[in-house]
Amino acid sequence: MALWDIYLTPSSWRRPEISWLSGDERKRAEALISPLWNAREKLWLDKRYLYCHVIAVHPEYQRKGIGQLLMENGIKVAQKAELPIYIESSLDGVRLYEKSGCRRLKQPHEHDTKDLKPPRAQGDGESSEVVLFVWVPKSGEGMLPDQVELA
Repeated sequence: MALWDIYLTPSSWRRPEISWLSGDERKRAEALISPLWNAREKLWLDKRYLYCHVIAVHPEYQRKGIGQLLMENGIKVAQKAELPIYIESSLDGVRLYEKSGCRRLKQPHEHDTKDLKPPRAQGDGESSEVVLFVWVPKSGEGMLPDQVELA
């Protein structure tokens, strides 16, 4: 599956509240999502772009080209609309996005897993990196917002 937002006109997206959770669950969700939402708002506020929420393939079907097909479909839409793509990736998705021609942004966002896991599942506190990517046509770096810095 793949979930995309397409902003053909300047994005009206604004950071929402995490009102459906409370207590420690809300704190963990905010620890994970807030840095991502802050970056998205800083980079893409009132801009035209495609946002890739998620690409996910059932483990039994991974490494068979399905993720690549889902990404290629998003790229075709971006090409037709003449828009860049913005992606927030787990480390598991890095290979797919790099293979698809996406470029990393500077300043990867890291989270301390002790802030993200329920107390009963806390690990050793290793960091969990979220890698930010953009995809633009080969001649289209001019379509990126000024705030976007490529690695």
